[in-house]
Amino acid sequence: MKQNHKKIKIYSEALCGSVNTFEIFQDIKTSLHALAALSTKDLTINTFLKSKSVDSSQKMNIFRESFKEIFNESLLNMLLVMIENDDMNLLIDVNKSFVVLAKKKLNIAYVEVTSSSDMDENARIQLSNALSDITKKKIDINFSTNKDLIGGLKIKIDDMLFDSSLKTKLENAKSKLIGV
Repeated sequence: MKQNHKKIKIYSEALCGSVNTFEIFQDIKTSLHALAALSTKDLTINTFLKSKSVDSSQKMNIFRESFKEIFNESLLNMLLVMIENDDMNLLIDVNKSFVVLAKKKLNIAYVEVTSSSDMDENARIQLSNALSDITKKKIDINFSTNKDLIGGLKIKIDDMLFDSSLKTKLENAKSKLIGV
């Protein structure tokens, strides 16, 4: 187990070392997330990567040819090393560790915005820019909707939650009225 932690740290630090812009971070993060999701949903990929009948150099060549036009070069090289070392089982943990390291390195805040209805693109851009100005960080933002909020927003910035939803305001008013 300790050996896996060392490998995860080595892989994620190496990948983080190749990231020097927010755009490269987004590209690698998206690719890693997609590959991790694909490898958990598609048993064919897992079977191929775990197969003992195909040697690692063949796996690497097939993987390289399949993804060379899709993945960032640094990411592809790291994945090839992981295949060579039979470490693709660490992919999800490497992804998590990479995101944490890159966020620190590039001064990025992860933001989750939940609204009662879809926000148009202009509102999303304005909110993202305002949050960037407030936090003095680049914003890695995810938008979702939840009709139960009735109105307003819930904004989670890293570990802090700001809740201005009408649902929460009504629940707070109800609690004050009944004295709870």
